[in-house]
Amino acid sequence: MQPALMLVFITVWLFLLWFGSIALEATGMERSRARFQALSALTTSGFTTRESEDIVGHPRRRQIASYLMFLGSVGIVLFLILIFMFVIFGMQPSKPTSPFVLILAALPAVALLVLFWIGVLDKLATLIVNRLKRSAYFKAELANAEIIHQAGDYSIARLTIAEKAPEVGCKIGNTSLAKHKITILAIERGDKVLPSPGAKEVVQAGDHLLCYGETEKLKVKG
Repeated sequence: MQPALMLVFITVWLFLLWFGSIALEATGMERSRARFQALSALTTSGFTTRESEDIVGHPRRRQIASYLMFLGSVGIVLFLILIFMFVIFGMQPSKPTSPFVLILAALPAVALLVLFWIGVLDKLATLIVNRLKRSAYFKAELANAEIIHQAGDYSIARLTIAEKAPEVGCKIGNTSLAKHKITILAIERGDKVLPSPGAKEVVQAGDHLLCYGETEKLKVKG
């Protein structure tokens, strides 16, 4: 296979992985888990029973994962076809690939890796995620609870508050969370984190609430 073609394939694959993780994050999933789930879906491997429940039980995530699995499968098939054509049939380019073409083909992939390493992609991902959350596609979910840790009948969950959720504009002490004896450990608001918020703190659209309470009640909120 031509090296330039392989480099283009790798670049497209990395872009799909990055954008897939952004789409999953926009549903309220924590970033590192969103990247793992996107990688699992794109390679159609790596799922565990607990992790797959986070995808299957959420309509938006299930749809995004389905797209990634389809694209990943198509990519694998195309990759195998190319190998079959170039290796089995001995199809080789009439002229060797020039160093300039190789460098040009490698630049996008190298740029993505460098931007990821220095943190630029994380900042860009945050901007895109915030924009996606305001779109009609992601607004369909009023609130989503993601169980982070479970011990017995109690769990720690990350509850995402959508724009039209009933909690928006309410003080924590007046929300249904307080009525269900769910404790809010922290609020993630944009790039800020509000630890141990008081009962008078007002919940805003787009907030991520780190909550502790009975698992069944937390799931109801999701």
